[in-house]
Amino acid sequence: MESRTVTSPSENHREPFAAIPPITPAELRLAFNTFVRDSLSPVSAGLGFLYMVFTIAHALLLPDAIALPMSLVAAGTAITFFMIRLFLGRSPLPARWAHPLGAMMAALVLVNSLLHLYLTSEPIQTTNLVLLVIGVGFLFLSLSWLGSILIMTFGGWVVVALMAAPSPEWTHFGFALLSASVLATLIHLARSRTLKRLEGFRQRDERRKIELETALTAKDEALRIAETSKRDLLQSETRLRLMTSRMPAVLWTTDTELHFTSSLGMGLAELDLRANQIAGMTLFEYFQTNSRDFPPIAAHQRALKGESVTYQSEWKGRLFDSKVEPLHDAEGRLIGVIGIALDITESRRAEEQVKVSLKEKELLLKEIHNRVKNNLQVISSLLNLQAGYIQDEQARARFKESRDRLKAMVLIHEKLYQSDDLTAIDFGGYIRNLAVHLFRAHQVDARAIALHLDVEPLNLDIDRAMSCGLIINELVSNAIKYAFPNGKAGEIRIGFHEEAQKQIVLTVGDNGAGLPKELDFRQAESLGFQLINTLAEQLHGTITLDRDGGTRFTLAFRH
Repeated sequence: MESRTVTSPSENHREPFAAIPPITPAELRLAFNTFVRDSLSPVSAGLGFLYMVFTIAHALLLPDAIALPMSLVAAGTAITFFMIRLFLGRSPLPARWAHPLGAMMAALVLVNSLLHLYLTSEPIQTTNLVLLVIGVGFLFLSLSWLGSILIMTFGGWVVVALMAAPSPEWTHFGFALLSASVLATLIHLARSRTLKRLEGFRQRDERRKIELETALTAKDEALRIAETSKRDLLQSETRLRLMTSRMPAVLWTTDTELHFTSSLGMGLAELDLRANQIAGMTLFEYFQTNSRDFPPIAAHQRALKGESVTYQSEWKGRLFDSKVEPLHDAEGRLIGVIGIALDITESRRAEEQVKVSLKEKELLLKEIHNRVKNNLQVISSLLNLQAGYIQDEQARARFKESRDRLKAMVLIHEKLYQSDDLTAIDFGGYIRNLAVHLFRAHQVDARAIALHLDVEPLNLDIDRAMSCGLIINELVSNAIKYAFPNGKAGEIRIGFHEEAQKQIVLTVGDNGAGLPKELDFRQAESLGFQLINTLAEQLHGTITLDRDGGTRFTLAFRH
């Protein structure tokens, strides 16, 4: 019989990537409802804060005729969302009510958007409905509920468009709303398929976890029984034989000349042996070798010198963890070696399956980031295409700003997809890519406006990276558009460093015309500055402005 030391795990029991256990419709429906329910709490809180901002913005920005009704509706909507958030925080919502509650929240947003569209009669306000449609595409996992919201949205828009003054822009924005509805449906289908696979993996991993815990429990129990048997050997040989004969392992003893004196245990059956069948045979005869360096023989020789030796070996296609120790008589004299071998074949296979499962999850997460990146690129392309049909320069500029913000998010997911670490990205490299993109998108003449980068290769998690990326996008875009009027030359500088106590410092500056002295960027009404301040708060950081020699914004936050 041959034995060899195993130095690498078996590769023969890996399951294919697509081997997902079947999920019943009821299990899948429950999983989808649970995903949606868990999303409602942060979504309701976010919408509540958003409509608080809208309440103030409507009062300040809208014409007097519609400012009051729109502010009141926005305030009521904000209060409703906060009440929903409070209810979800205090009382667990049954999963089956997740989609109905989500539909009610979407309906609140729809009513606000349609009322705004009707009162302003501006086709560009259709963008609110576009964002709503894309949002429900990400939130809902029920095609029927998604379809209902899309039909209500498109129907409401058609009614408002027919009541408004005729304009070619209604057609353009109608096409944008239809495109967004198609995209929302595609997003829904992609998320549903992905989450279905994730649920299958989760259920399979739960089963494998139970199997592995059972195997490990059996292993621990066998080792415990083996240790107890060794202590009781000299006191009661009869009791030892009774116990070891029922153990799922192999127990043996040898004399000082390495002759087997006993062999017991249920594990003998896996080796085609009976109890004590090899008694009297030497280890050299059993393993059919003359080498004293053969691992099991070398381990027994070390045990004869007083050592406790653990080794791993494979016998007849079964993998064993083995341990040998010196065997003494009642007077403490060395009389041989006692050993135990535990069959770990199944537990090793279970460990390999867990490793394969973790690898599959990594691949799936990369695929998710890739699909999100592709979906965002599709949205960016749609905005760019729609901008070509818009005659109003201000509206076209807003579309381009939205496109640049989407591109900042696309680059985050692209970096994650290309990275081996799915939890963080090299933000220094990301800054370089984003800055180059912005210069190209705005057709900057590099001979007139120079770009200087002083960035460290620091890793940021996806949430911080997304916030910082959007802040850089806003500040660099503003510098390109406004800092160098009439073709004036200058430079834009971006810095990114880690200082003492894990403090991250991000700087974006230029030596251009500078901001008006009377402008307080923290109270500015522009969407860009509001976005910058909101993102800085989300980072729990501080942002300051230095007007000396141009404009220089400094953002500091904890790593």
